[in-house]
Amino acid sequence: MQKINELLEPYAELEGAVRQLMAQLFSDACGMCTACCCRADICEEATSSAFLSLLLERQGVKAADMDDRYGWLDLHGCSLEYGRPPICYIYFCDQLLSRLPDDETRYASTMLGKLMNHVGHQALGGWHLVEIMDPADLEKVDVDGLFQRLEEAQAAFEVIEEFCQTGRLSRSARETLSAITSDED
Repeated sequence: MQKINELLEPYAELEGAVRQLMAQLFSDACGMCTACCCRADICEEATSSAFLSLLLERQGVKAADMDDRYGWLDLHGCSLEYGRPPICYIYFCDQLLSRLPDDETRYASTMLGKLMNHVGHQALGGWHLVEIMDPADLEKVDVDGLFQRLEEAQAAFEVIEEFCQTGRLSRSARETLSAITSDED
């Protein structure tokens, strides 16, 4: 379990950075939405996943803190700093995507949403890291593979962050992002 514990801090840092950039990009639209896709049943994954539970514990959040109706949502959105299920980042409603100015911005935003999913992809056989429910199974996880995917996600985050500042994706930036799209194979 020691190796998986070493992953917690860098994972939480990346997720916090992704969360912050997404808030900058979308908080005006999501904050005004009255038909939120966020539901308590999705939030429950954070308490049933062995890995996400470790992240919740790290920030002093207990399963009992989750509201039965609203999950982790409060008036300002999700109250979790990190430890969200990857679907919380991956899913973009049509209204969000239509607000983005062009295809390049939609592409960069979609890649941003895939970063946390990328880190945990195929952590144990075909299982995603957050799909592992038994804490004992975390001992069997390919932690070196997770760290490799974390590095790829961090590099992709830097590319996306630069795109948000410049509005341009170079050929090398697209190559960096291609590691993230390889999860779809």
